[in-house]
Amino acid sequence: MKLARVAATCAAALAACKGPLEPPAPPPSAQPPAPAQAPLGQRSDVACAAPLDSPSAREKVRAPAGRLKLGVVGGLKDASDENVAHLRALIGKLGDRGAEVLLATGDVGDNLDEQIVLLGLLAETKLPVLVVASNREVRSELDAAESDLRKRGGRIVDLSHTRVADLGDAVVVGLAGTMDKRLVHADGACVYVQKDIDALASFLDRHGGAPVILAMAVPPRGKGKDALDVSDGQNVGDPRIVPLLTPRRAPFGVFGQVWESGGRAVDGAGIPVPPGRDSEQLYLNAGAADRTRWPMADGSLVAGQAAVLSLQGRRASVEIVRADSRESAR
Repeated sequence: MKLARVAATCAAALAACKGPLEPPAPPPSAQPPAPAQAPLGQRSDVACAAPLDSPSAREKVRAPAGRLKLGVVGGLKDASDENVAHLRALIGKLGDRGAEVLLATGDVGDNLDEQIVLLGLLAETKLPVLVVASNREVRSELDAAESDLRKRGGRIVDLSHTRVADLGDAVVVGLAGTMDKRLVHADGACVYVQKDIDALASFLDRHGGAPVILAMAVPPRGKGKDALDVSDGQNVGDPRIVPLLTPRRAPFGVFGQVWESGGRAVDGAGIPVPPGRDSEQLYLNAGAADRTRWPMADGSLVAGQAAVLSLQGRRASVEIVRADSRESAR
C-alpha cells in the first residue's frame, strides 16, 4: 500500500498499489497521523466536491420500494486479463444476491484506459453505478472515462459532481478523495479539506427524509483492532469524519482504502456487526475486489471481496461476498 513515500511499501493505509499475487507480510507503515484539521494551503476543489446546494448536485436514481440492496465494491486495481475475469465473476455475485445499484469506493484504475475497462465491468451489469474517487484517480481522466461509458449506455453517477444520489429508500451522499495531499497517488487526484467536511455536516443537519449512506474512500478513525481503518495495528482513518456518523446525520456509511480491514462492519459505537445482523447504524469497509491475496488485519489472506448492504426502513445489514464462495458470509 502506498503512503507518504510512494516507493517505500505496498502495505498500509489510505492508498493501495498493485502487488504480487501473494504478497509478503507488509512492513511497518510510514503513514503520517491523520490531521486534526485541514492542513494550511489546501483549498476545496469544486471538481472534486461540487457544492451540495447546486442544482446539479442531486439525482434521482431509483424509486422507493420499501427495501434496498446496494452492491459495494472497491480496489478494482488493474485491467489485466486475469484480474478482469476475476472481477467480472465477483461483480456477477453481487447481482446474483439482488444488488440493485452498485457503488465503487475508489481505486478504479490508475489511468483513463484502465478506468474505462474497470468501470465498464460495473456498467455492463446494466445497474446504476455510483463512483466515489480515491487518491489514485486523476479527476480529468476519471471524468473522461465516465463520459465514454455514458455514451455507451452506462448510467454512471459520479459523487464528486452529483453529490447526492437518491435511491428512494436511502440517499447516498459522497465526499471524494483523500484527507491530505501528501497521500495522493497522482497529481490531479482529489483531496478534501475541512471546508468540505463542514459543508457536508451542514447539509446532513438540514437533511430530512430517507436515511443517509455516507460514501467515502477514506474510513473514519476508529478505536481498536476491530475498526474499519486498522493497518499495522494502528487506526489510520480520519477523525474528522467521526462526528458525521450519527443516527441523525449519517446512520450508514461505506468506506474503502484500508484494504487490510476490509470485509467488516461496525455500529455507531464501533462494535462489530456480524453479517446478516440488522443494525440502526452500520458502517462498512467492503475490502479490495482485485485478485491480489491481501494480508488482512486479522492475519488471514483474502483474494477479492465485495459486499451487499441491505436496508429496510431505518435498519441495515451486510453480506460479505468473496471471490472464493466458501469464504462468503451473510
